Parts: sequence; structure tokens; C-alpha cells
Amino acid sequence: MTGQARIRQPGDRETAPGRLALVQAFVNSVNVEFGPDAFATTGGLARWMERFGPAAGESGVTEAGRARAVELREALRALARENNAGTPDPVARATVERIAADCPLVLAFEESGLPGLRPGRDGVEGLIGQILGIVVEAAREGTWTRLKACHDHRCEWVFYDRARNRSGRWCSMAVCGTRSKMHTYRRGLKAAAGR
Repeated sequence: MTGQARIRQPGDRETAPGRLALVQAFVNSVNVEFGPDAFATTGGLARWMERFGPAAGESGVTEAGRARAVELREALRALARENNAGTPDPVARATVERIAADCPLVLAFEESGLPGLRPGRDGVEGLIGQILGIVVEAAREGTWTRLKACHDHRCEWVFYDRARNRSGRWCSMAVCGTRSKMHTYRRGLKAAAGR
């Protein structure tokens, strides 16, 4: 990730490994429960890109580019819900495919001399191409399914599940896990009282 900025994770979790940390930061560019949304304005997205890279470039960030970034972010969040035992979301998958069609990746040689892929465009399209390339890379490596949206629907913070058996459900057991367990407990009390 350009700048290697690491966002503090709930429950002091570590960020996703390697380049997958950029995808995690992209999806977590909004705190669903409390705000703020880094992509709420074109200027906000441009600042986020400067911090996490690639920079917006000479063309800057247009409103259409900002809207496309938000749409992709939410589609990736839906896919991260799938990774946490969520229902498959065909709309999210179709959204990712549609957006990817305008953000090509091209062959480029790395410093090591090995071929790799890089975004074929600059600006927001380049960022989106980079994000999607990392998702494909993570899927092939087997790390994509460890990137999960918190099971608490009020939170949905995307975390990296490092549990050996991939059993993580909440971004923070102390906050979202406890809140979820208390909700289940109260629901059980109400059900028992209604008998």
C-alpha cells in the first residue's frame, strides 16, 4: 500500500497482510455505524488516494469516479459479508464485474524482471483496477475469504480473520461480539416471558 498507512483496527486486530491491507482500508473508508465517510466528497476521495495511493493524478477525482468508488466499496463489503457466512449476493458480484470492465489491468514487468499486472489507467479507475487485482490475487492465495465484514449488521467493519479455523465473526469480541451475545440473550428472555 502506498504510504503503508495502517488504520487502527477494533479489538487491536492486525490489518490484513500485504497488499490485501489496501482492500481492507478501501472498504473501511467509512465507519458504517458512526461515520465519517472518507469518500463523501471528491476532495475526500482524493485525500484518501494521496494517503493510501495511487494519487488521483492530473485528472483529479470526478463525481462519477467518486460514485463508482463508493459503489465498489459497498459491493466489496457485501462480498466480505459472504466471507462471514453471509448469503451470496449476486447483485454485488455483478456490480464488481461491471465496474471492473472499465478499469483494465495490463501486463507490466516488476523490478525483479517478472511479469505482473498494473492498472491500465490513472486516477480512480487506476485505484479500482489495483483494488480488484489485489482481490483476485488474494483469492488465488486463499487469503480473500479471511477478509470478513463484522457479523454485527450495525458495524460491518471489515477485519482479517487470523484464526486458524477461520471462525472469527466480529471485528471486536469485546464490543460487537458482546453486543451480539447480549442481544441474543435478551431475545431469549423475551421469548421465555411470552410463553
